[in-house]
Order: sequence, then structure tokens, then C-alpha cells
Amino acid sequence: MNQYQKEYAGFLEKFLVPQPFGKLMARKPLKVVFDCSNGAAGPIIERIMNYELRIKKKNKSAIRNPQFIIINSKLDGNFPAHGPNPLVKNAMEQIKKSVLKHKADLGVIFDADGDRAFFIDDKGRFVDPDEIAYLLIWSLKPKKIVYDVRTGWLVRRIMNNELRIKNKKGKTILHNSKFIIHESRVGHYFIKKLMREKDIEFGCERSGHYYFKKFFYADSGILAAIEVINAVSKLPYKFSDFIDLLPRYFRSGELNIKMNYELGIKNYEYLLKQIENKYKNRAIKISRIDGLSIEFGDFWFNIRPSNTEPLARLNVEAIDKKTLAKQTKILLGLLRK
Repeated sequence: MNQYQKEYAGFLEKFLVPQPFGKLMARKPLKVVFDCSNGAAGPIIERIMNYELRIKKKNKSAIRNPQFIIINSKLDGNFPAHGPNPLVKNAMEQIKKSVLKHKADLGVIFDADGDRAFFIDDKGRFVDPDEIAYLLIWSLKPKKIVYDVRTGWLVRRIMNNELRIKNKKGKTILHNSKFIIHESRVGHYFIKKLMREKDIEFGCERSGHYYFKKFFYADSGILAAIEVINAVSKLPYKFSDFIDLLPRYFRSGELNIKMNYELGIKNYEYLLKQIENKYKNRAIKISRIDGLSIEFGDFWFNIRPSNTEPLARLNVEAIDKKTLAKQTKILLGLLRK
């Protein structure tokens, strides 16, 4: 490991809580599987694992932090295990199987350059980025939060400046309060700029980017993984129980519609205005921060132009599958027409 990697790993190590804890802050040791995707995160994660071994030797009374199981840690630009983007079909199959095989508490998979992280629960299920954001907001207790326009109701509906975690019987056991929430355009440039301007402690994007004031107002997949591990270790139940207790909403995923940009941006803006006029009389909220976002009591949607391709990107979320299917079909028809 070169000196720069060593220094970087050393900087990140301090955020992974090693301690014996008092009764009020008791955490449980975890077993974690890391899939580094043969990318840049591998050497850093291996260094942090060695740090855990050093801590154990120096302080036998300390509660041991996660047992790290690392796969695909060797740097290889051919990406022999799977593609460098975890969201590509089948890219997560190996880590899901590894979590189940090792009976791990959670799994973490990074993209090639390690700025994004995605998570698997103890049942081998992919965890939605909104659910991770909710967990981190509860654990880190930031006073100021920023999310992008694609972020769903789970994070948006931290109603009355309050966030709650419930036990299996529905009783609130943990909560935080007094949030100032900001909405941003999609993209790390806009998130980081807003975080610095408003001195925001935590930011999240649907794409698996998580931003931290203590990481220079920037995103870090490895720091996100560390903070998720810290958060899960504080839960009074399994990671999967936490996921199952959260409110359920239903999403379309990001749908891409080819646009004829030869007609010009004015035509695109006209299209958005036509859609806005169709819905505005019954809308609860309309935003033009990034494209067009309209919210109703039972669903919301965002339409925005791609920054890199001749596409319009559509995201829809609803309170049930029937509403989601109906409204997505209508919106796709409007866009394609």
C-alpha cells in the first residue's frame, strides 16, 4: 500500500467506532461482507480491516467492530467478477449470496471508483437508497439535510421536523427532531455547492451517493459504509427488521424516454408546461428546481432532462401499486406523444 492510500485509510478509520461502550450506548459486533468490485475501494477496505485487528490486539476488552469479509478486492480494470456499476443487472448476485453464506448482518458493494455504495440486508435483499438515507439521518442526527429531486417520500415525509424508528409492535423507541431540509438539482456539483453554501451536514442522492460535511462536503462510498455499519450496530434488532418496519411506497425506477432535441429546448419547456397545466389544479406542490416535480396526496413525479443524453428521465412514486401503474402509464403516454 502506498503512502497516500495509507493516509487516506487512516483518515477514514477514525470514523469506525471501536470502543468499549457504556450501558447507554451499547452496540453489537457485526459481520459485514464487502464487494469492492475490483475497484479503488479494495486497498482501503483491506487497510481498515487490518486496523480492526490492531484494535483487537491492543484492547482485549473492546467490543470488536465488524468481522470483515472482503471479495473482489484486487484492482483489475477488466472487472472480472462483474461490471463496475453495481446497478447493472446481476452485478449484486455474488454479494447477496455471500451475505447469506456467511450469515452476515449486512453487505456493502462499491462502484469502480468507490464514491457510491449500495447495501444488502441480512436476508440478502437490496436496500433502497432512501432507506439508507433514513437510517443515516437517524444515526448521524444532522440538523441540516439536502436531497435531490428524485428522493422519495420516506425521506421527504420527515413530517413536523421529526424522524422516528419503531419497534415490531409499532411503538416509537428512538427519534430525532429539528431538521432543516433542502432540495437540490440532481448531480454532485449542485449537492456539494449547496452543502457548502448552507453548511449542511448530510446529503443523499438516489444514485447511491452520500455526502458528509466531515468529508469536506463531498460524497464518499467508504464513509457511507462505515456510518451504515455504525448505525446498524445501534439498532435493537436486525437490519432486515428495520427495513420491514419502515413505511412502504412504490416506485417506477428511473424511466428514460428518447426526446427529439432537434426541435429545441423551447419545445421541451413547452411540453413540461403542458404537463404542468394538466395537473396543477389538483397538485399539492409544484417545483421547477430540476425539470418538473408535482406532488399529490397519493403520488408524485419528476420529469427532468438528462445532462448527458437526449433523454427525458421520469421518476414516479405512489402509495400503492395500482396508483403507480396507472399514473406511470399516463405520464409515459404524455411524454411519448
